[in-house]
Amino acid sequence: MAMPKIPALLLKVLLCGLLLCGCGGQPLSKREIVRAVFFAQQGEHYSVCLLLADQNAPEGESAFKTASAAAPTPAQALENAAATLPGTVYYGLLDAAALPAGADWEQAQEIGLLLYDRAQPAPELSVFLLDSADHDWQQDAQGLYERMQAIEDRYKVHCGLQQLFTQHAGCAVPALPQGGGYDFTLLAQKEKAAPRRCTGLTAQLAALLAGQTTRLETTCAADTAACTARAEVTAYGSTVQLHLHGADLRSLAAPADEAALRKALEADLQTSFAVLTKANAASDLFHFSFWQQCVYGPNAAPKTPTLQILWE
Repeated sequence: MAMPKIPALLLKVLLCGLLLCGCGGQPLSKREIVRAVFFAQQGEHYSVCLLLADQNAPEGESAFKTASAAAPTPAQALENAAATLPGTVYYGLLDAAALPAGADWEQAQEIGLLLYDRAQPAPELSVFLLDSADHDWQQDAQGLYERMQAIEDRYKVHCGLQQLFTQHAGCAVPALPQGGGYDFTLLAQKEKAAPRRCTGLTAQLAALLAGQTTRLETTCAADTAACTARAEVTAYGSTVQLHLHGADLRSLAAPADEAALRKALEADLQTSFAVLTKANAASDLFHFSFWQQCVYGPNAAPKTPTLQILWE
């Protein structure tokens, strides 16, 4: 027997109801909606803060509230923070998470799995590492969340939750800086290498090599020049090509022609690339070995990668 057809209007009403209620059937207005989660390590303990939408906030006041707790493990700290709330915690609209400032790859994996179990289906979740400052969650959580969003919007840098698990021995994650721009961290297994936190131009080049941004907006030549460009990375064998599209080069000091500015940026990029090549050797976070094997074969002796800068 054929199934009866559902009228289009009724189907739309049912779908809207599911979206408003989530998978559990409880209206979102009755839930505690988490927008961001922050993890910090304090000695042997972990502190967790949930930044939540305050659906009962008076007009003109902050639309967020916080819940925080500490425990010996990230999982227990997260549970303790959720237990302080009167309603059912809902992670389906979570769009930002911050790992501890000094996190290593093992901690990133542990916390990433916690979030993965709770945050589905949150496809836009963006992951950062915290800065090294001591934070008062109640005062700082909203500001940290807004900083993460502003960095992602301006610099087009994004590390999704799934990128914590794409390699078997490491991951690369952007980080909140002490100053402007953003930092970038290379996390490998403890026995292979210590975490490496990059800043400035090196951080932006690392994000490009990791496939987490398509924008270069940086200073160079000891902060006497600046460059903004759309950027992408390709590779053939041991040659890594950095394509800079429509670059806007500016002198921040004495006037200089474009050729001199290009030369200054290229010199700084080559210096940063040498640093990252050395840091990448332990876990191949930038896939240099993979690209070489694609061209030279799996048994070929590895070659030192070189950077070619193409102005387009």
